[in-house]
Amino acid sequence: MNNERIILTMKEQRTNDIMVKLISKEISMNEAIRLTGLSERQLYRKKKDYLKNGINSIPHKSRGKPNGKGYSKKLKDEIVRLYVEEYNGWNFYHFNDALEDYHKIKVSDYFIYVLLTSKGIESPHKYKVKKKNTHPPRERRENAGELIQVDASKHQWFYGDSNYYYLHGGIDDCTGKVTSCFFQKEETTFGYQIILKETIENYGIPECLYTDYRTVFKSTKKELTLDEELEGKEIKNTRFANMLDHIGTDIISTMNPCAKGRIERLWRTFQDRLYNELKKKNIHTIEEANQYLKEIFIPKYNARFALPIDNTKNHFISPQKDFNYNIELAIWSEHKIYHNSYLKYNKQYHIIIDNNQKVYIPTSKKVKVYKLLLIFLDYLIFLSSSCKPCLDLLFL
Repeated sequence: MNNERIILTMKEQRTNDIMVKLISKEISMNEAIRLTGLSERQLYRKKKDYLKNGINSIPHKSRGKPNGKGYSKKLKDEIVRLYVEEYNGWNFYHFNDALEDYHKIKVSDYFIYVLLTSKGIESPHKYKVKKKNTHPPRERRENAGELIQVDASKHQWFYGDSNYYYLHGGIDDCTGKVTSCFFQKEETTFGYQIILKETIENYGIPECLYTDYRTVFKSTKKELTLDEELEGKEIKNTRFANMLDHIGTDIISTMNPCAKGRIERLWRTFQDRLYNELKKKNIHTIEEANQYLKEIFIPKYNARFALPIDNTKNHFISPQKDFNYNIELAIWSEHKIYHNSYLKYNKQYHIIIDNNQKVYIPTSKKVKVYKLLLIFLDYLIFLSSSCKPCLDLLFL
């Protein structure tokens, strides 16, 4: 005898009550047809089954058994195994992306959430109710290249390495495309030069950069008094700002991180996704990380999250064919000449030579010194104020 306890749904309980009344002749067959919506033939078959098996005949025969729909138990077990053994600590959305990219398993985000939580695995990034922001978010710019938000994120980017590194990056305000990212040990002007170089190579020259108030971008000198303005004095641009002015790109700076919400949000995403991917790929050096960013991570990120650029709303300016990144993106500053032949740069004195001969320049005359954009060599180029960039006069 089968002593298994039968649990009926409300609909099944109603069907059971109708069958009991039909068999006890409390209701007619026509009344049972009207109440159940079944045909006479179906009801006769149900009545026969009920007389033989009783209440066990009411639940559907496929209850509790695989029905061929949905995902197999083998697939579910494999997904859980992958998360526990290889992707533990990844947020569920990132894990689902990895399943598609590396394991050719394509399921919905909701399925992953239900499956993992049913196994007692909690999401590392649970949804939290945020306080209402009294300042509504700024609308995105309408055109690609109209505004690029740039910043650097200080973080312990490499698993097992307690040192902090700086990830320089830029994101297009219109499309959300990450235009470039570059790791360095410190936040430097050179890091932002590389960001600008790769942005121009991939998309074109942007109209404007949106930055914070770091000394790389804005002078720390106080505002001029009215008398100083009347005397014609000006606050000097930083070397990076001078370089932007040279290529025709404006710069806007802000002291409020919320104003650069796009890139601040990007850093939260990268500190989760990029950190875990670098860990999984066993990447522990800046050189390897920069290569992975450029060749794999950023293209994959943009394909998944960024909008395509509408050619009718593209304000990136394509550089000329003879655009020399090394010279056009060089930074420069003015320096005085001492004793007719040398100047001071970065706390060191440099003798100015031409064809292995000292160059005679009047003392106290100011000249521009350009630091070229070379990754492996730190060349300096001497130029008079009226000269165009040339490589004839070099000194270290």
